[in-house]
Amino acid sequence: MSLAAVYLLGAQRAPGSQGPECDPRVDESTLGDPLEAVQRELAHTEVSAAPFQGELEVLYQSEREARRPAFLKPWLKLWSLGQSAVASGLLLAVQGSDLPFGAAPAVLCLSLGVLALPLSWMSQPSLLLGGTMVLVAAATLLQLAMLFLVAWADQTAPLAMIVAPLVTLALLCGSPLPTRWSRIGASSLALATILADFAALSGRDALVASAGALTLRLVVGHVSRRLSQLNRESFLLRRQAELQLEQGQIERGAMERLAKMDALTGISNRRAFDGCLIEHLTRARPNSPVCVALLDIDYFKALNDSAGHLSGDECLRRVAVELRKAAGPAFVARYGGEEFAILFELAEGDDPLERLERLREAVLGLDIAHPGRPGELVTISIGGTMAVEAENSRVVLDRADTALYRAKTQGRNRVEMETKLPRVADTASLKRLLDVANHGRNIAWTQRDSA
Repeated sequence: MSLAAVYLLGAQRAPGSQGPECDPRVDESTLGDPLEAVQRELAHTEVSAAPFQGELEVLYQSEREARRPAFLKPWLKLWSLGQSAVASGLLLAVQGSDLPFGAAPAVLCLSLGVLALPLSWMSQPSLLLGGTMVLVAAATLLQLAMLFLVAWADQTAPLAMIVAPLVTLALLCGSPLPTRWSRIGASSLALATILADFAALSGRDALVASAGALTLRLVVGHVSRRLSQLNRESFLLRRQAELQLEQGQIERGAMERLAKMDALTGISNRRAFDGCLIEHLTRARPNSPVCVALLDIDYFKALNDSAGHLSGDECLRRVAVELRKAAGPAFVARYGGEEFAILFELAEGDDPLERLERLREAVLGLDIAHPGRPGELVTISIGGTMAVEAENSRVVLDRADTALYRAKTQGRNRVEMETKLPRVADTASLKRLLDVANHGRNIAWTQRDSA
């Protein structure tokens, strides 16, 4: 995981770090990375279908519950088809036999199979799951009851009656029913089928039928475990892809934020300011003007030359922090070198000169001694302008730069505002107007002479 992603994920940072603009010194070994947890479980799932650790098991079970109705409906239709086929075989088997219960259980078994079709159309998950479990349990108990009744009547069970529980057991293989319920149901059904076979059959037939039921139960168990393992592996792969995508988005967002931050001062840089300026200028209106100002630290070269660049960097940081604090909701950015830029919208009654003066006084209030000018403090000069309509950003910045130059030449440590000049038609436009006027005058003279 990159440092930018660690920062945005909320990792603990070293004292003094202020965000993505600083080096986030973190101990990644203390972080619970969900992607690493998924990768560990993937390695474990290759040889085992055991439950996951921690939140992964909760997420897996909740996803499985959410996806269960989508798989339960087609499985219920398949179960209805198999149950109807078993019931039809039972009806054919009991016809002409002298069984004590006649065809009633077979008809009831067929009814349960047919009833599963409208049940598969239900949209409420809880009713769908509950109804399915009731139908499967009822059909299973009915088939076992027929075997025990045949044994109680001391008669030979037809082949369809012996095969019926085995078909139900096979249908439980990979069913979307709850895992514990399916496992207990399959084991109980296999045990009851073996007991019923020994009760209804004799000798070798009972052994063959019981061996078939036991073998089928083992196959069902193996297939169910393998399907569970594949389901868990599929879930982990999906989760891994989601986490990698999420991590990539976080890192891209962090990189975008870092690209718009000034590494030295921790405030926005010129790239961020230019984008914000264009956005604000498109919304500028006479009743909602935009104030744009450029600020420059006075005699900054003398400060660097006398005290060194490290002191100059520290001065830039302190000025940037104070500007950001004093500017309030205004957008503050380092525009380049010792120059800063301010951007804010004005509400009705706001005085831009007064707000810019507060910024100048805030920097002066830092009481930073100027090493290159003994006895003086570090001050700033500010040049501002107003935009009352959509304008080109370069034109607005040029006006602010003109005001800043005037503040510098008039003594520094002051605020100057540059007003927008009224529009003047260009020379080509004036020439076209003059040509039209002359043409109209010539036409008038011609008409007067001809008259």
